[in-house]
Amino acid sequence: MEKKSKKKWQLMVLPASLFLLAFGLYAGYTMWEQRSHQDARDGSNLKNGGQTVALFQEDSGHEDYSTVGGFIREFHTKYNDTLGWGRIDTVEWEEQREIASEILSVLATVETDNTALQADFDTISNYSRTVEEGIRDKKILLQLHRYFHDLDIEFNSYKDTKDYFNVTKYKDPEKG
Repeated sequence: MEKKSKKKWQLMVLPASLFLLAFGLYAGYTMWEQRSHQDARDGSNLKNGGQTVALFQEDSGHEDYSTVGGFIREFHTKYNDTLGWGRIDTVEWEEQREIASEILSVLATVETDNTALQADFDTISNYSRTVEEGIRDKKILLQLHRYFHDLDIEFNSYKDTKDYFNVTKYKDPEKG
């Protein structure tokens, strides 16, 4: 009887061990992924050997974005959510006007000495102003989405994407 009980116990230990191993690998991978994305976000204002590239003006009132990199990432996500995956064919124009207004409001408070980045922000502002004025041009929305996409890659140092439109003047100095 004792032998049967020992064998049953051994048969239970193997699946439990495999489950714990699988769970540990999954948890470890998830934490590693989150850490690598957080590392990219933490330095999202710092490039050029640690020098600051862009900051919000003091008392800018944009507490929703802790960094300029966070602002870029947030609007890239907004455009993915509102225009990506075929949604550009069914544009909600009032929503796009609101997004454009927010972009203009935030960019008015960004300071940068980087001429390439400033040129990109100026282009984004011009496109956003056009949308805010009520001009319904999907090509402009597409360009705005592409600017935020490429800036998200360049400014926030994302390395794990093959999609790139090469529309920005600003390039991550760490990539060369």
